[in-house]
Amino acid sequence: MSFKNLSDHEIQKILKAVKQDELKQSQIAVFLMGLTMKGSTIDEIFSIVKFMKKCSVKICPKINGILIDTCGTGGGIPTINVSTAAAIITSASGIPVAKHGSRSIASRSGSADVLEKLGIKINLKPKSVEKMIEKIGIGFLYAPNFNPLMKKILIPEMELGIKTIFYTLIGPLINPAPVRAQIIGVYKQELLDVFANILKRFNYTRALVVHGRSNIDEISNVGESMIIDIKGKKIEKYTILPEELGIKRSKIRSILGRSAEYNAKIMKNIFQGKERGSKYDLVVLNAAGAFVVGGVAKDLQDGLEIARRVIDDKLAWEKLQEFKKLSKSLN
Repeated sequence: MSFKNLSDHEIQKILKAVKQDELKQSQIAVFLMGLTMKGSTIDEIFSIVKFMKKCSVKICPKINGILIDTCGTGGGIPTINVSTAAAIITSASGIPVAKHGSRSIASRSGSADVLEKLGIKINLKPKSVEKMIEKIGIGFLYAPNFNPLMKKILIPEMELGIKTIFYTLIGPLINPAPVRAQIIGVYKQELLDVFANILKRFNYTRALVVHGRSNIDEISNVGESMIIDIKGKKIEKYTILPEELGIKRSKIRSILGRSAEYNAKIMKNIFQGKERGSKYDLVVLNAAGAFVVGGVAKDLQDGLEIARRVIDDKLAWEKLQEFKKLSKSLN
């Protein structure tokens, strides 16, 4: 079997056919499976992201400062919903967050799943999400609602039962809000340079692309983490160990997530100060990364101190209550 890389024109043509309902679901599934089996080039990913962004339902909240996202690829070790917890902690400090995400395809709990279990209404209209970001500094952008193509791709992808590039590689890159700073966890080491290249092409002002060894799509408290730091046109690469930040090294089993209900309970316990173990450490580590890209922390060590203070002062817990209350009042 041989595979051929697709040109920008070919990708635009296929996606346009999906958008206009010219392809059957079985044909979309073949396209998804083919890309997954072949492996996508940076140019192919860039072409897909460019088209998906053009087709998305845009929002433009009126905020002060930079708007960030914490959406990553998922995949790898099924940890608790770290990026969702980090988004709430970050917004509680005053950094506006447009949290992009969807339901789980192959893992136990996606961001949409855990937010529902936390009592947050996820199926909001774009104007309502825009209002949430303006009023309380955080809103959840449920991917199928904001990108019609994602909605069309979701059913064949769920029938395949695997995460294709659309919900792993493409999803984190097509936030329809004007996000220009992001911490993105990737589940494979080889995706670090891929994502860094794409973010640079889209002129992100600041981003951290992170990967923890042992197949962890977060900054890890289990072992070494590889980080690519994008500062405009400048790219810096480095590795870090948890103990270098004063974090106790953990076992993988101690950071594993389970169902959406379980992950929601852990998140509440962290925000209420009841959970101070490995899962807490994993969450504050990644919130620290969000503080770095948001411009309020000079480095991860500084970000850790801010994240712990936000939790200790119950600001994250209060933000979760605000998030829940306002989402239920909108449609």
